[in-house]
Amino acid sequence: MDNRYEAYAYADPLFYDSPRRWGAQEEFAAVTRPLPEGWERGDLEMWAVVRPAGVRIPDQGWKIHVSACLGTAEEVLETVHSFCLRERVTFKFLRGLPILQVQNSKYAPRGSSGKFCTLYPVDDAELQRCLDGLGPLLAGHRGAYILSDLRWKDGPLYLRYGGFAERYCRNDAGEPVLALAGPDGRLVPDVRGAAFSVPPWAPVPECIAEAVAERAAPQDTGLPYTVERVLHFSNAGGVYLARDGRDGPQVVLKEARPFAGLDQRGVDAVTRLRNEHAVLARLAGVPGVPREHGLLTAWEHEFLVQEYIAGQSLSEWLTVRYPLIHPDTDEEAVAGYTRDALAVVDQVERAVAGIHERGVVFGDLHPRNLIIRPDGELSLIDFELASTVDDFLRPALGAAGFTAPPGHTGTDVDRYALAALRLWLFYPLVQLTALDADKAGQLADAVERRFPVPPGYTDDIRRLLGRTPGDGRTPRPELSEGRAGTRALLEAPVADWPAIRDSLAAGIAATATPDRSDRLFPGDVAQFAHGGLGLAHGAAGVLYALHSTGAEVDPAHVEWLAEAALGRRTSPGLYHGGHGVAYVLDLLGERERALELLHRLDGHAADGDSAPAPTLASGGPGIALTLLHFARATGDGRLLKEALDAAGAAATAWEKHGGGAAGLLAGASGAALALVRLYEHTGDRTLLDRAEALLELDLARCVQVSDGTLQVVDRRRVLPYIETGSAGIGIVLDALLRHRPSAAPAERQALIRRAAEPEFVIQAGLFNGRAGLIGYLALTGDRADEGPGNGGGGGPLDGHPTPLDRHRALLALHQVPYRGRLAFPGDQLLRLSTDLATGSAGVLLALGTAFAGTPFLPFTGPAATAPPAPH
Repeated sequence: MDNRYEAYAYADPLFYDSPRRWGAQEEFAAVTRPLPEGWERGDLEMWAVVRPAGVRIPDQGWKIHVSACLGTAEEVLETVHSFCLRERVTFKFLRGLPILQVQNSKYAPRGSSGKFCTLYPVDDAELQRCLDGLGPLLAGHRGAYILSDLRWKDGPLYLRYGGFAERYCRNDAGEPVLALAGPDGRLVPDVRGAAFSVPPWAPVPECIAEAVAERAAPQDTGLPYTVERVLHFSNAGGVYLARDGRDGPQVVLKEARPFAGLDQRGVDAVTRLRNEHAVLARLAGVPGVPREHGLLTAWEHEFLVQEYIAGQSLSEWLTVRYPLIHPDTDEEAVAGYTRDALAVVDQVERAVAGIHERGVVFGDLHPRNLIIRPDGELSLIDFELASTVDDFLRPALGAAGFTAPPGHTGTDVDRYALAALRLWLFYPLVQLTALDADKAGQLADAVERRFPVPPGYTDDIRRLLGRTPGDGRTPRPELSEGRAGTRALLEAPVADWPAIRDSLAAGIAATATPDRSDRLFPGDVAQFAHGGLGLAHGAAGVLYALHSTGAEVDPAHVEWLAEAALGRRTSPGLYHGGHGVAYVLDLLGERERALELLHRLDGHAADGDSAPAPTLASGGPGIALTLLHFARATGDGRLLKEALDAAGAAATAWEKHGGGAAGLLAGASGAALALVRLYEHTGDRTLLDRAEALLELDLARCVQVSDGTLQVVDRRRVLPYIETGSAGIGIVLDALLRHRPSAAPAERQALIRRAAEPEFVIQAGLFNGRAGLIGYLALTGDRADEGPGNGGGGGPLDGHPTPLDRHRALLALHQVPYRGRLAFPGDQLLRLSTDLATGSAGVLLALGTAFAGTPFLPFTGPAATAPPAPH
């Protein structure tokens, strides 16, 4: 799971939402307490800001962070609040205890964890005054160590040189990141990693120079082991592969940071580590349980030393062996995989039974905690949430879908997880049962249809994962109606496109929140980073999908978007910025306001601190395509020149530096698309030459897999998707081949198309899921069968002869009805989403392209007019 999503799943059981809305239920009194005259209050999402009127802080400098424990946080805040008001120092603080707990949780970002309050001294003298004055006042208070900072003496104060003002530049991957001004005035990334560092050019005040120098000196870890490599990092601490001496055995060192890695009860990593040590000692000799070699303390951290279990996690095992990720799945492979998976289930059940016999509840059974050894035997790791049966304590952490609901206690917690594992091994969609327990029965049916499992195999899936009376789960009325009807829409032999469109559109409309200023439609967690307006994750993308497919668009929603776009500062960019909003507003009949927004964005670009990224998502290629659209619409030659300049600059950046990510939105393919569209307008064939060369850069990031597909290599994964995968490259390749059918990359088109035909896809969305593959196949030539299904298809749902029809039917595995209408979970499958990138709007757009020939993503379809004669 992407750990960013945890904090956004607390506020609402159905949709991702800001942690602030959840944390607002328990805010500190200081958030709303009246301020003295001459003071101002501001808000920064999870932070409350307090500043003296008329005092201007610098854009960057040495800031002071204050850490705190949950039990003393309010006391610490009151001390900081009083001190800063007395000394007229600008400061901010987390708004409440729930937010502080999330910021210090096990899967919180390690670099920022521990930060509770931040002070912004205006100069060196004020910095020293704060350290000398506040340090003694907070002496004796403790908090999580802030890894990115230098600790001041022994208290909870920390120091770091960084930005005070929120400024941005592009990192090496072309992404916008917080920035500092270097000595020459140019913006550079303000690196906020998990280790203290000072830019070599940054001034070091005399009052902290000695402390900075001491921190820069080599540090002795104090460990009596030699660390060979890192196995895993979390905010709780690291897990390291180490060796006892030069020739001693390898061991695992599991680190615990005091006051960090909190669970939902506020218990820290050290407490859990000590519990794990006690449990492993109790389980000594149980097959499949690693041996413990004791606890030790190095510096302020505790370490559990235990046996190293060589092998691969069950997650890795499934990734290598799972047969349905390939096109034209071989039935013998399915049968062979089924035998292997059943053997794994048998091993896991025996291992868990052995633990139960010793009176222990494992409490955290999921695929990443199960190791398949090279000899095929299975071991369990990570016992920090385990407890004895007699003193059972419900785990306050857990993996989505594997965590038993409140009605389960004791060893039933592990039996629930075993049922989830039974499902996961055949359909890795178990997170959906946590969102909607009624999905368990549907997925169990799918397992029985597709895999030759023995009779009764799915009984525990249905009984434990499905909703039953008294199991502690409250039915959600929004999800309870229309289940059979929505599934039937997707699984019908012939697609009823108008009914599918209307159901999806009604489901989207039912989620609208026009009373909110931050977003109109719920989507991915990224909408809280990029804002709720854009094409990818905001209102513009949803309205674009509705408009493009002929669905009804509420005029009030168009007005919401227009007012929001012109009422706030919007960053440039097609998918993550204002250019995409301007484009959509123009499509929706708001040309005057679209042009006003475009003019403002041009002004922002003139004031910008760095060149746009070379990516379609937020940089030059998307800006160029938007400008080309308005140049065509208005006949303004200046806009065409700016479009050529933006596309040319992006192409040059890729040609100079290459590398980076691949795919339509993140790779060189986006710049190639802009060049192809500009060629279609100008007839300049040198634009096609550059486009072909840029496509080759992305194709070089691909590998031909043994199943005959061509996919992007991403570390240990291969990706067929649109955002950073081969389907996105394939969209641009198709656009190029319409003008150069014999271009060198043409031979790879069939391999990319084959990669878009897997039977199983873990997510439904457009950018990184099944909808994107549907859209790609439809855009580049496939058309759904107009006649009734006649068998075949190789999938768990028979009667869908074309890849598009099979994809449509298999979307039913993901869909969760919302108020009786079609709806889809977003990325990570934890909550519903309506946005274009991850949710229902993207599914709507792709199905429209496949079954009604409606437009796909902006600027990806064939040119509306033939290009002029070449010159």
